[in-house]
Amino acid sequence: MPDRRRVACPPPDILERATPGSFTEPLTRTDALYFALTVTSTVGFGDITARTETARVMTMIQIIGGILLVGLAARVVVRAVEAGRHRQDQKNR
Repeated sequence: MPDRRRVACPPPDILERATPGSFTEPLTRTDALYFALTVTSTVGFGDITARTETARVMTMIQIIGGILLVGLAARVVVRAVEAGRHRQDQKNR
């Protein structure tokens, strides 16, 4: 059974615990979640930044994951609209 505390930790938290100083300030779990959400949402306030190469690589992976997630969500919405239009066209015939 997986350790629930590990599953709930965002990657920046795990990295900061393994290699302190990877970010511009020490990260609590809340700080790590805040950082993860600002990166994923592309807001990126800049108050917490990745200092080490490992932290930057993890951040880039998270950015790519966020982009893929947005693309997947857009695909689901587009397919739902297309299916609705197709059903509407079938009714109108």
